[in-house]
Amino acid sequence: MRKKRSIKIMSVALIIVLVCISIIYFKNGSKEILATTKEYNSELEENEHMHLEEDANRDKVPVPNGYVGSKATGENEIDTGYVIYEGTEEVNNGNVEEAQKTRNQYVWIPVPDASQMYGTDENGKKWGKLYEFTTDTGENIDPITGAKPLNWSESNGVIKIINKTGNREAGIIINRGTSAYDMDSRIKISELKAKTSHEFIIQLEREFNEMIESVEKYKGFYIGRYETGDLTKNEVVVKKGNIDVGSTTWYSMYKKCKKLNNENLNIETGIIWGSQWDRTVMWLVESKNKTKEDLLNSSNYGNFKDAEFKYEDENVIGGIATKKAMSSLKIPTGSTEYTKTNNIYDLAGNVHEWTMEAAATTGERTYRGGDYSNSGSDKYLVNRYYNIPEPNLLRRLPSDVIYKIIKIIGNNFKKWNYYLFTF
Repeated sequence: MRKKRSIKIMSVALIIVLVCISIIYFKNGSKEILATTKEYNSELEENEHMHLEEDANRDKVPVPNGYVGSKATGENEIDTGYVIYEGTEEVNNGNVEEAQKTRNQYVWIPVPDASQMYGTDENGKKWGKLYEFTTDTGENIDPITGAKPLNWSESNGVIKIINKTGNREAGIIINRGTSAYDMDSRIKISELKAKTSHEFIIQLEREFNEMIESVEKYKGFYIGRYETGDLTKNEVVVKKGNIDVGSTTWYSMYKKCKKLNNENLNIETGIIWGSQWDRTVMWLVESKNKTKEDLLNSSNYGNFKDAEFKYEDENVIGGIATKKAMSSLKIPTGSTEYTKTNNIYDLAGNVHEWTMEAAATTGERTYRGGDYSNSGSDKYLVNRYYNIPEPNLLRRLPSDVIYKIIKIIGNNFKKWNYYLFTF
């Protein structure tokens, strides 16, 4: 068990998610849901890990110390994606274009009810709530988002995982044929902090529980605004205009996203959890940026083979190029408004995103979002895909997500596109 710091008032840190996608966590779809989140945040008080800022509508947003909320037009409303920047210099209409290319950025994901993201079983263990999405209606299907439980049921406040070797989190992956992923021998050489398989599952469960605690306290988390970049370097980034966003293993991504906090003790970072990915896409529908039908066909808002759009390219005359339909092209992060959803770029398409979700019975990890070589009607935003954790696949850092990166601030927040938690 982690020792508590000797501080009179313990506060939970913020978590950020990045793509891979990354996330930072704080250590809804309908206006009514979003209003509930804002009402709760109005009662928050600043602590040693975070300060409060106001969006364009004067609603309070918890921001990790060492970050600032954007004052630039289009980046400072909760309903459409509130953006924070690493560093303390103000971001406004005068310097926003430069800041987008030089500073790590995350977007606030409201979570009015954390029970959407996890449940507790009869033994007191927390499990992530994973969802699949449909346009159907019926029992156990959310009428707004089309979300329905994947591999879990719940009765009287107690969750039951239907298949404990199926899709789940937190979880390690079992043997796949003759390979032993997440087993002692692989964990030792992967330098994941844990030295054994047993230690690794304890480590993952602790990280998941800290993320959930952060989300419950702050009613949300941060997700990487862009796919995690500079993947071939020791230090990764979440900035606009990066093309180094593919070909990395899950193990490598896990380690690199942990460093996205840049030694800021107010946050934690990491790969996005599957439950965070699902909550993010639910919010896109709740906020009316997307419909539940859009979740099952991402061609009109993602870089897929069948999409056509203009994007920024400094290597062509005029700085604007056209990605033609039925062509496969990986583009720089954040280079086109075509792929923006509530200020998050390339959540669908461009490159796949590793997540923390353990997959099925095949000894694999889950990745989401689809990529530029596929059709957006086939490899769409909410689909799940599976692979072993060691191939150099094109992946977004938890949402850094990205792999979106999640950061947990202080006692309970961290980030990886994977995800960002706030205090």
